Amino acid sequence: MGGLAVGVIACAALSTAVIAARAETLESALMQAYQNNPTLNSQRASVRATDEGVPQALSGYRPKVTINASGGEQSLSSTSKVVGPTIMPKTAATYFTQSGYNAPYGAGATVSQTIFNGFQTANRTRQAESQVLAARATLRVTEQTVLLAAVTAYMNLLRDSAIFDLQKRKVEVLQEQ
Repeated sequence: MGGLAVGVIACAALSTAVIAARAETLESALMQAYQNNPTLNSQRASVRATDEGVPQALSGYRPKVTINASGGEQSLSSTSKVVGPTIMPKTAATYFTQSGYNAPYGAGATVSQTIFNGFQTANRTRQAESQVLAARATLRVTEQTVLLAAVTAYMNLLRDSAIFDLQKRKVEVLQEQ
């Protein structure tokens, strides 16, 4: 047997030892695939995001409250010139100044309830619920695809390790002969 064949067998034996050290049951392999698969995790996040559409659509049935408030400061100052009678030409003009401070404010609230909007809220709610059902169906398909791939990989690993063990025994038999 050539050096290359011995190297290949040694490499395969090492990989089998690593695989045997990490051997799992099919159930645990499926559980890890179900919990840790990034495609499944992103699909789950997408379903959660789609679920948020239902409360948003249902908000059309709830009353709307609007609150307005305003406030500020005002300062007013005015100066007036008061001129005395025109009979005496040398009378001095008198200046009169008024000033003040004002802080106006206002607040208001409006509550409105939609009575009928042409079935828009009901239709939006049904649409959101249908989108949730579609997202959940897509998640189920993704789960099945991922789990099928995990089972396929697991079974391929078992098949390949059985083939490797068979080839290893054949090599041992050939070496004995």
